[in-house]
Amino acid sequence: MANTTFNVTIFYPEARKPYSTFFDAIIDGIKDQPHLNLQTRSINKSSQESDVLQFLQQKNPDLVILLGGGFKSLQEKIDASFKTVRGASFLSGHDINRGRSGVSMSPDPILLFAELKKIQPTIKEIHVVFDPTTNGWLVQRAIESTAKNGITIIPHEASNLQQSALIYKKIVRNSDHTKSALWLLHHDPTFDSKSLLPRILSDAWKYKQVVISSNPSHVRRGALLSLLPDNQQIGKDLALTTIRLLNGQKVNIMPMQSSLVVANLRTAKHLSNIINVKQKTNFALTYPRVSAND
Repeated sequence: MANTTFNVTIFYPEARKPYSTFFDAIIDGIKDQPHLNLQTRSINKSSQESDVLQFLQQKNPDLVILLGGGFKSLQEKIDASFKTVRGASFLSGHDINRGRSGVSMSPDPILLFAELKKIQPTIKEIHVVFDPTTNGWLVQRAIESTAKNGITIIPHEASNLQQSALIYKKIVRNSDHTKSALWLLHHDPTFDSKSLLPRILSDAWKYKQVVISSNPSHVRRGALLSLLPDNQQIGKDLALTTIRLLNGQKVNIMPMQSSLVVANLRTAKHLSNIINVKQKTNFALTYPRVSAND
């Protein structure tokens, strides 16, 4: 089976530059796998589901890679007739329960925590608020991976936004922030970036709480660090998932693998009594962004 070449169709959303480069880079990563014969096709809002399905019936690929989180009705219809792998979207426990395979945009907590330990070696506890049906798989991975590293994950289950808001307030007021941190999850119905995130980050600033996030956009708004998508690596991992699935292996959802760190240096300076960013200088991106006049 190792020398078999598989026919694979990739669907991705049609987008203008610079957004299209995101999908282009992922597809380039998939192309690095020599055992995949690829056919790519973009989809836009005017694309007819019947045309897409007819195209697939004619090509009859061994597997379909679906990039992006849109076109859910079409994706479910493709699921019914073809083996599929998902990527370039945030996948959840619901996807795992449906037996889906792919690479989620949520960064691997193992890698995220490793970057935190580099600038705060004394970290012992990481708090996380989550909905078990959505992010339970990711939290469980974090619990299993940190036991041998001297880190204790303290999970706080919540079922709605009101519950999670109260939990976040208790964590920031009752934790020892010299040895604990807060981990924010991106894909969670108990989290709201518009109303809850500003309160979390405001309290974190007041109490000097270390906040890391699975969403890199939170760093621009004041979280200490996150991991940026490594688009080429996402493509390579999607290709590997595809090969394993077509070779008869059981493949679940896996988190994104990346070492591209984004950090907020203003937050780091505010937390200088807790962390030491001088120990880590190879950030891929930092905030606040420095202008040409600075």
